[in-house]
Amino acid sequence: MRGFEFDQLKTFAAVANVGSLSAAAPLLHLSQSTISEQVRKLEVRAGVPLFLRSKRGVELTPAGTRLLEHARRLVALNEAAFDEVRGQAIKGELRVAITEYFRTNEVAGLLVRLRDCYPQLSLHVSAMKSADIEVAYAKRQIDLGVVMHLSSGPFRPAAADADTRWELLREPLYWVASPTLAEQLPQALPLVLLPGDCMMHQVAVRSLEENDIPYVLVHSASGVAGLQSMLAAGLGVGCLCASAIGEGLVRLGPKHRLPVLPDAVFSLMPPHPGEGDTVTQAREVLARQLLV
Repeated sequence: MRGFEFDQLKTFAAVANVGSLSAAAPLLHLSQSTISEQVRKLEVRAGVPLFLRSKRGVELTPAGTRLLEHARRLVALNEAAFDEVRGQAIKGELRVAITEYFRTNEVAGLLVRLRDCYPQLSLHVSAMKSADIEVAYAKRQIDLGVVMHLSSGPFRPAAADADTRWELLREPLYWVASPTLAEQLPQALPLVLLPGDCMMHQVAVRSLEENDIPYVLVHSASGVAGLQSMLAAGLGVGCLCASAIGEGLVRLGPKHRLPVLPDAVFSLMPPHPGEGDTVTQAREVLARQLLV
């Protein structure tokens, strides 16, 4: 029979999202060996490699990149069909705020899939800093919020606070630069970052200062898209989540002797007391769909 096995596509999409088989295991409630076997069978059925494997994880091949959008759409439609048949399709209006760092290169496609899968749901989406999302959420100016914290250091939320949130995704942060600049970095590291109130800005500067690495802030971008463009143009070095590293950028490795950065942890804000059924149901749907 032509076509792909659905469970294998779901596993493939999850591995592609988080960048490694081991990180996908707890999300899918499967063992790493089971995930590895499903990916192997999918590659056999496709007839081409879908991932490039290394000690740091996996990266998509060109064929894997082409398959990923199909896989995400099929998984999303399956979730929507299940909700529809059970009479749980969500409808109404929702105000959603998402941190700019969450799956930067993919969030637009994700919103299109949500629109197609849930045509009776009207989403009003804003991209905001995590701190601003938390303030807006506390004032009930938004219904759902996706925020970012770091896995260690001063930007790690208190344990009691973290326990109330729905963790969506955890991915590494990397120092990145253009391939040309990465060949030979200046002695004083030229930094391109978002403004000083950005969490990434603060963790980058703090880690360099703690390790006595000289730096100079050469450019400040107003948003993640601008930051990506400046970095790809070779204007300096920055730090980005794994999913935000697009074309024209490379990860800086051990030879560059830069400090290891913590993981980025993305979470849905916890339910408001007494929130409506539509919001509660939408939170559960988004928790699944945001990982497709």
